Amino acid sequence: MTPTKAALSAALLLTSQLALSLPDDRKQAINLSSDRAVYEKNQGIYIGNVNMSQGSLKIRADKLTIVESDRKVDKVIAEGTPAYFEQQPRAEEGVVIASAQRIEYSLQQEEILLQRNASITHQGSKISGDRVVYSGRKQMVVADGGTNEKDNRVKMTLQPQAVPDEPQAAPEQSSAAPSTPTTDDTNAANTPAAEDTN
Repeated sequence: MTPTKAALSAALLLTSQLALSLPDDRKQAINLSSDRAVYEKNQGIYIGNVNMSQGSLKIRADKLTIVESDRKVDKVIAEGTPAYFEQQPRAEEGVVIASAQRIEYSLQQEEILLQRNASITHQGSKISGDRVVYSGRKQMVVADGGTNEKDNRVKMTLQPQAVPDEPQAAPEQSSAAPSTPTTDDTNAANTPAAEDTN
C-alpha cells in the first residue's frame, strides 16, 4: 500500500469513528455567556471570554457569531487563539475535541471547518493541519497542510482499533482425584517460620 493510500485509509478510519452529535443535542437550549453581545441582521455576535453550550456541544472562543436563517441557527463561527469545540458523538463514545483560530460549524450541512492551526481529536486519534474539514453527513475528513513551508504538512496520529479478545481455552480437567496433602505438607504448614536473628 502506498503512503498516500495508507494516509487516506487512516483518515477514513478516523472519520468512521466520528459522528457530529448526540441526537438530543439539537433539542437542547443554547446557553451563552460573554463580556459583550450584539444582535442585528439575523446574527448574534458575542465578544470576550465566550462560552456556548447546547447538550454535549461546548464552544469556547474570543468571538462567537451565530448566524440565523428563518429563526433557526444555521451556522456558528468561533474565533480565538485558539477557539475550542467539543461534542460527544454517541453516548458510548468519547468526546470529539477540535481547536483552530477559526471554527465554522454549519448545522444543516453537518460540517465543521477548522482554519489556521487546526486539529481534531477523537478517542486518541488526531488529525492536524492548516485547514481541516469534517463532514458528519458524508463521514469524510479533508485536511490541508497550508502554504507555510515549515508547517505545510498534515499530521495524523491513529490509535489501533480494539481487537476482540481471543476465546480463552478452558482449563483442562484431570480425571484424577484432587491431591491430598501429605504429612510433610501439613507439618510444614503448622510449623512456625524461623525467626531472623540478625
